[in-house]
Amino acid sequence: MLEIKNLSKKYSGKTVLDNICYTFESGKIYGIMGENGAGKSTLFRCIMHLEKFDGDISVSHPRKIGYLSDTPFFYSFVTGMEYIEFCLKASNLPIDKQKVITLNEKFALPLERYATNYSMGMKKRLMIMTLMLQDYDLVVLDEPFNGLDLAGVILLKQWIKQMKEEGKCIILSSHIISSLTDICDDISYIHNGKTVANFTGKSANEIEMEISKFYLEFSQI
Repeated sequence: MLEIKNLSKKYSGKTVLDNICYTFESGKIYGIMGENGAGKSTLFRCIMHLEKFDGDISVSHPRKIGYLSDTPFFYSFVTGMEYIEFCLKASNLPIDKQKVITLNEKFALPLERYATNYSMGMKKRLMIMTLMLQDYDLVVLDEPFNGLDLAGVILLKQWIKQMKEEGKCIILSSHIISSLTDICDDISYIHNGKTVANFTGKSANEIEMEISKFYLEFSQI
């Protein structure tokens, strides 16, 4: 579905992504791990063509790609419902308020209130709910579990698993190792802009041990 070849990105001469290569297939969930500043968010922004880059990112054929930023942003004086309506209109999708209300029975958001006044967890739930209403073929989720309460985490995992069953491709990042091992088919580790390991099939404890070894090795370089 999505192929990345020799992707590199620099900011002011500093290399943030260094010759990254990935192949993401339909019907699978891919996890990307790495410390802060490793290049995860930049990789996702390049996939969405929000950044200029060197290399190639290609999609097998036209796809609808959804994106959840790690930092929620909402304009002032826009309610939760108005935000949803704006996103649906931007995607040329009909606004079915009853469908929104029914879905919100799970998310329990005060859609009549300004989104800027929401807590971080509520903002994340609003963005996730809006993505769910748009039915994307490929979804890129940057730190989606951050700020979510237990109910939000459960809803998010259920949605991700449902998308996989529908043959869609999901790419997400997280610092919570168990969140990735619970749902991902493939888990990669990025360090200093390079893919340095693949943890597919390993438990959270095994991954923690290997990452600890990486930090020890890197600190001695």
